[in-house]
Amino acid sequence: MNRKMAMRFLLIFFLSFTTSLVLGQKQTLFIDTKYEEALAVAKTEKKPLAMLFYTNWCPHCKKMKSEIFTDNEVVKFYQDNFVCMAVDADSAEGKDLRAKFINQFKVTSFPTFAFIDTSENLLYCNSGEFKKEAFIAEGTGALMPENQLPNIKKAFESEPSNPDKCLKYIIALRLANLDATPVAQKYFSTKTEEERFSEINWKVFSNGINNFDTPEFKFVIKNKEAFGKVVSPTRVDKKIAYTISEVLKSYADFSDTINYNKKRSVAQSFELRKIDSLIYAFDLKILSQTSNWKKYQKVTLDNVEKFSWNDTTTLFNICDTYLKEINDKKGLSQAIIWSKHLLSLNESKDKYILATKLLLKLKNYKQAAEMAQKGKSFVENVGFNADELNALLEQIKKQS
Repeated sequence: MNRKMAMRFLLIFFLSFTTSLVLGQKQTLFIDTKYEEALAVAKTEKKPLAMLFYTNWCPHCKKMKSEIFTDNEVVKFYQDNFVCMAVDADSAEGKDLRAKFINQFKVTSFPTFAFIDTSENLLYCNSGEFKKEAFIAEGTGALMPENQLPNIKKAFESEPSNPDKCLKYIIALRLANLDATPVAQKYFSTKTEEERFSEINWKVFSNGINNFDTPEFKFVIKNKEAFGKVVSPTRVDKKIAYTISEVLKSYADFSDTINYNKKRSVAQSFELRKIDSLIYAFDLKILSQTSNWKKYQKVTLDNVEKFSWNDTTTLFNICDTYLKEINDKKGLSQAIIWSKHLLSLNESKDKYILATKLLLKLKNYKQAAEMAQKGKSFVENVGFNADELNALLEQIKKQS
C-alpha cells in the first residue's frame, strides 16, 4: 500500500469513527411520545411512567438533552426502571397534559419531570437541570416507596400531629408546585399556641403556609418577636416579606384588581413598614398596568418620600411616568422636585434630559434652558455626546 492510499484509508477510518461517535451520542431517552402510547407501554411492562415537560426555548432542557439523556449510564438506568416520554409543554398536547394533571402537579418551570404509576397517580415530581449523578439519584428516589407521594400522604394522615411526617408531605407537595397550606393548617390544629414556638414548627410554617390571609400567618405577625427568638428576626422577616410579595405579585401580574385589593387590605392591616413598602411597589405596578393615572398620582405624591426617596431607579421611573402620563400642574411641579433630587443623588445624562423635559412640559422655559445647559456641560465634561441636550435647547428657543 503506497503512502497516498494509506492516508486515504486513515481518513475514511477517521470519518467513520467520528460518525459512529456522533450517532452514539444521539438522544435516545425522553423522546417525544404520545401520552396514551407511553402509558400503554408502562402498563405492559409494569413500570412507572417518567414524563419530561420541556420547551424549545429552555437552555436547561437543551443541555440535559445533549449531555444527560445521551449518557449510557443514565439511559440504562432510566430504561431499566421507567417508561420515558417527553412532551413540549407549549404544544397542544403539552397544554392538555398540564391541564389533565393540574390537581396532581403544576408545570411552572423547565424542565419538569413527573413520575406517575400506571393508574395515573403522581409518585414523585421535580424540576430543574440535573447533572448525571443527581439525575440518577432523583430516579432512584422516585422508585423508593417511602418517597412516593401517596405513601407520604398516607403516613401524614395517619399521624397529622407528627412534624416530620408533615414536613415531608409539605416538601413533596412543593416539589409538585402545589399549595401545602391546608396540610400545614391540619398539622397546626393539633398544636396549642405555646407548642408552636419551636424550630421544627417554624419549618412547618415557613414551608407550608403560603397564604398570608390565614390564622396561622396572622399568629406569626402577632408574635413576630417571639418567633424571632426561636429562629432569628431575619428569617421571620424574610418569610413574611416573601409570602406577601408572592401573593400580591400573582394578582398584580395579571392586573386582577379585585383580588389584589382584597389581599392588599389584609397585608396593610399588619401595619409593618416593610410590608407597606411592598404594597407601594405593587400599587405602582398595577396602577400603571390599568392606566389609573389619577390614583397613581395620589399614591406617589403620598409615598415617594417615604419609600423611594433614595431609590434612584424607582424614582426615575416615576418621574418618567409623570412626563408621559400626567398633565396636572401640581403633579408635574412635584415631579420636577423629584427629578432635581435625583440629580443631587447622582448626575447622569438621562436625568438631565428627564428634568429638562418635565420643565418643558410645564412650560417653564427659563428653568428648562438652565437645566439643559447644565446637562450639556456635564455631558461634555465626561466626554459623552450632547446631541439630545442640544436638540432640547433648540426646542426651548423655538417654544419660548
